[in-house]
Amino acid sequence: MVLNLTEASRGKNFINLITDLKDDLTIKGNLNELEQAFINIVNNSKDILSEKDKKDDRYIFITSKKIDDNTLEIKILDNGGGLKEDIIDRIFEPYFTTKHKSMGTGLGLSMADKIIRERHNGSIKVHNEEFVYNDKEFKGACFTILFKTYAKDLS
Repeated sequence: MVLNLTEASRGKNFINLITDLKDDLTIKGNLNELEQAFINIVNNSKDILSEKDKKDDRYIFITSKKIDDNTLEIKILDNGGGLKEDIIDRIFEPYFTTKHKSMGTGLGLSMADKIIRERHNGSIKVHNEEFVYNDKEFKGACFTILFKTYAKDLS
């Protein structure tokens, strides 16, 4: 659902979405809250990528995998250049924003953090990651989200 909700905005900004999602993994939780958390993270990636020169490649990668019988990992990685080291530890703080005041409130990532940690017994971390895709080197912000319990989809 999140991918559908962000599709028009990503398309308008020439952002390519690359996914590797395991269909048999299900998170137990409030669907609306989780969708909002993921939308906030994807929208932050979209915002930074939309500032890049249109000639540059723009990517958001989303992967999921089972870590063990009780842990699901979701990663959201972009090639937006990464976060400045002097602010990376603050991005989940309420009202902290790197955007102009007219562009952001600083609540999106704080809300995502609260939804994942407090409402769904998960964790969220961010780091900068250098990687190669299509024989090109990139750097971007990588959000790693862990959910401690999940159920296999039996439908």
